[in-house]
Amino acid sequence: MEDAEVLKELYETIKQNSKADYAGIIEQRASYPYLYHLSQIRENLVSFLPFDKDMRVLECNPECGALTGKLLAMSGSVTVLAESELQEKILRERFKEPQEREKLDIRRQLPEHGRFDAILIAGHFSRWEKQLPALRELLAPGGKFYVADANRIGLKYLAGCQEEYCGGYFTGIDGYPDAAAVGRFGRSYSRAEYTRLLQEAGFGGLTFYYPYPDHKFPSVIYSDEWLPQKGELAEGRSNYDRDRVACFNERVMFDSLLEEGVFQTFSNSFLIEAVQEG
Repeated sequence: MEDAEVLKELYETIKQNSKADYAGIIEQRASYPYLYHLSQIRENLVSFLPFDKDMRVLECNPECGALTGKLLAMSGSVTVLAESELQEKILRERFKEPQEREKLDIRRQLPEHGRFDAILIAGHFSRWEKQLPALRELLAPGGKFYVADANRIGLKYLAGCQEEYCGGYFTGIDGYPDAAAVGRFGRSYSRAEYTRLLQEAGFGGLTFYYPYPDHKFPSVIYSDEWLPQKGELAEGRSNYDRDRVACFNERVMFDSLLEEGVFQTFSNSFLIEAVQEG
């Protein structure tokens, strides 16, 4: 999360403007926090998920509500877990319309009871690792568990983008040598590591999706049944919030990965669907 001063500015901006103004504010401010928290592109991550008006959704990492509005529009009710009083204020202000307010439940702690048809962790998965078994128990029969986060060995990090949480070049690729930084900022995992962590927590039936260029600002989401074609992965966006270097041509390398059949391993990000095992 951003520091308190940035969040206070966001709160005032949301309070004084309508959602229709967000695009203009992003352009005017030219600031990463405004892009990250207000961009409608963020919603592409969840807009294709099979939610309906009878579903109860738990959003574990709502931040300032970039995905919450779409979840409210797609489902019957959404429970969000705010990390701070300020974040809670932002969420209440952003979704103050009656049709949103009546469907939104803002909490500060994980519910002890209840059942949800879908649970979503978008970003900062590592913060929730120890609570995965508890989250599994909150799934209703037939419910789906979704995780969206970076791939620590994703191609963009090999090509010169800084690591998602700790920052620095090749930090995740080098296995996160600074344990203190990981404890403070978090980390991401590889496809095999996400699979292991979810299975150890009692999840199964894993389905991987591949948001491109990443899970934060996806313009397209691929799957094992619908993989990109040669020349399709040409955006080559940099880290918006950090400087980067260009070690090689990502478009050409993505084409090589596709030809070798290993695109899924080196996707920049994952969106993972899982169910209760057993």
